[in-house]
Amino acid sequence: MRTGHLFVGGMLIFGIVAGLVIANVPALRTLAVPTIIWPVLVGLVVDLILQSLARHGRAEPLTMGERGAGIIGSGLIVTLLVAMAA
Repeated sequence: MRTGHLFVGGMLIFGIVAGLVIANVPALRTLAVPTIIWPVLVGLVVDLILQSLARHGRAEPLTMGERGAGIIGSGLIVTLLVAMAA
């Protein structure tokens, strides 16, 4: 299985988990970092780790489409779940 598929799947799962947690704990909506930024931060950290692994030949590099699909998809899921809970 390609690294990109795992990244997109992992980001979508993160979106579901983060959305459910934020929906059930309203205090998280008032943090200094807006909830819509959470997927971007997680995607950035995971992408940096994968880039390091790719340089050493342990993983395939991500394409921009995979990055976009994972982060945007995760952000949409978080937004949808939080909006449904409000």
